[in-house]
Amino acid sequence: VERDAPDLMLVDAACGDTDGLAQIEYLSTHYPSMAVVLLGASSAPDFLLSAMRAGVREVLPLPVAPAELEAAVNRAAAKLRGIEPRALAKVFAFIACKGGSGATFLATSLGYQLSETKSVLLIDLNLQFGDALAFVHDARPASTLADVAREIGRLDAAFLAASTVKVAPNFSILAAPDDHAQALDITPAQVEAVLALAVQHYDFVLLDIGRSIDPLSIKALDGADTIFAIMQASVASIRNAKKMLAIFRSLDYAADKVDLIVNRFERKGAIGIADIERALGKFKFHTVPNSYKQVTASIEHGEPLVTCARANPVARKLAEFARVLSPQPGRGGGLFARLLGRASGSQPVSESTGARHVLP
Repeated sequence: VERDAPDLMLVDAACGDTDGLAQIEYLSTHYPSMAVVLLGASSAPDFLLSAMRAGVREVLPLPVAPAELEAAVNRAAAKLRGIEPRALAKVFAFIACKGGSGATFLATSLGYQLSETKSVLLIDLNLQFGDALAFVHDARPASTLADVAREIGRLDAAFLAASTVKVAPNFSILAAPDDHAQALDITPAQVEAVLALAVQHYDFVLLDIGRSIDPLSIKALDGADTIFAIMQASVASIRNAKKMLAIFRSLDYAADKVDLIVNRFERKGAIGIADIERALGKFKFHTVPNSYKQVTASIEHGEPLVTCARANPVARKLAEFARVLSPQPGRGGGLFARLLGRASGSQPVSESTGARHVLP
């Protein structure tokens, strides 16, 4: 049920006890567009009231005539026509063009910012060296992605939530495994199953990819709405970014699927955005300013930058980015012009026409 999100669920009377009604209530809460019909249950008023409170829309005694069942289903369908299903989460993947670019810091910090108004799950897919949790929390995870993968047959929303560490009321992290041997057992199909479930229950799903390009990370990148490739304004980083973009091109990713974030950017530095554009071509470029000391201190303390230095220019820039990615009702569109200090002259690829193009 968790993975298929059906429109109709028929429940046998044997499931009409207290535990069964609790399960029905859980599912009807998570899938408000699903109609629940209980068959062969008690007609006692107290039971009927409990069933309706749990989300049951029709209670039919057994044996039920086909015409009665059809009529009940039609009534439930008519009531549900106006209910909008929950929108699937936006999926953002963060991948470093070069080691030390700051991809994990940006993923965790942005996740924390987004969680101020939306529900966020960050999945650490840097299976060899992942430590995303340590960037914002000092706890050791009771479960990791490897544990979820090993019990993939049990996968549902409750199991997924229980396997995460709740960093903030709306921000959870599914940690990477500590044991490299466990990481080797995780398959692309398992990652796909976790992601397919996660997008049904969160507003945003962030993927910290690390830097590896392999079947597992490609499966995750395939499922992302936007890939944020993290780089710095250096010759070595530009060289690696060019290789990364060539890989994305070979995977037939659309140009508007990839954004470049230039981290620790110095406006008066030796290499500017114009230089990077000449080397890499026209992309959506975003910049995050350099604040090395405070950012490093927040990472070493395992505390989100926004909580220990909200006035920091990096924290302010990420807060602005979060507002753009998750606009609140009533906000205007002016923020797009300032999105993460986007360099003047760089235009979003195909944004005006919505055309789909392969990366240049």
